[in-house]
Amino acid sequence: MHYSRALILFGFFIVSCSSVVQYPSWYLSTNEDSSYLYGVGSSNNLQDAKFEALNDIASQISLSLESDINISKEQKNENLSSSMSSNIGINVSDIELDSLEYPLVEEVDDVFFVQARIKKDIIISKLNSNINFYTTDINNILNSIKSSMCRTLSPKHKRSLSLFMSKINSYSKQIKSLGGVVSNQALIDSVNEVLQNQPTAYYASFVQGGKGDDYSLIETSLLNEYNKFFNIQSKDSNIYYIENRYNITRTINSIGITFYSSIKDCSNNVIFNTSIEVSQDSRDINLAIDRLKAQLYKKMYSWIES
Repeated sequence: MHYSRALILFGFFIVSCSSVVQYPSWYLSTNEDSSYLYGVGSSNNLQDAKFEALNDIASQISLSLESDINISKEQKNENLSSSMSSNIGINVSDIELDSLEYPLVEEVDDVFFVQARIKKDIIISKLNSNINFYTTDINNILNSIKSSMCRTLSPKHKRSLSLFMSKINSYSKQIKSLGGVVSNQALIDSVNEVLQNQPTAYYASFVQGGKGDDYSLIETSLLNEYNKFFNIQSKDSNIYYIENRYNITRTINSIGITFYSSIKDCSNNVIFNTSIEVSQDSRDINLAIDRLKAQLYKKMYSWIES
């Protein structure tokens, strides 16, 4: 027995208490037409029974993907409106009611039993349309990467591509689970391969007044922060360039750091720049560095997310 149907039957058994429910003979039968997805539902209300049948269809896709697909419904003028959405909050498909069929509807002892079905090709077509919609954004990002003349992604490019590809890969899995052919498969494979590469950059710092005793502490901390976004390498061609400039000032009771950072692509275009000033009412350089690190991370993260 299909797992979701077992839950429906169990739930209905609880509601019916000790009464014996007579199910139609077709309710638990296996459907042989593999070109459709079938679902069944039961309720004292016909519209709720139809919704349960639609929910059963969605659960079959969900179980095959080991992910959640939720059904939301609205009741408007006694008409049932339904939509599917995936667990990542992306609209997978607004299933048109015209696409749904209810080949079997039967009332037994004031209980409605419904069988619903929808052609797999309809869902596959809608999912492929969603993929095609996002390929425009994907191609725009790929063109931007090419124009940068760098042989690696920037963190911003990677973030944007990853967001789009998480949606596309979800659609792709659903299509394959339904036995369909995925649109733009070559592009999908190519971008997934691109995303295996880490953003790469080389790094240089310039300290006003020369490199004092605090230089190694600051450099180690800055490198740790940049390594969260880039794979830092020695100077090389066709990778991003990070340039830092900073100055350390000390008084009897305080320490301050004035910091400037810029990131350039391989065409020497500045793609990120920021300035940070931190001051600490003590001479503990580590406290000042911690504040610098926190602000640098926050600004880098905001740039990537924007």
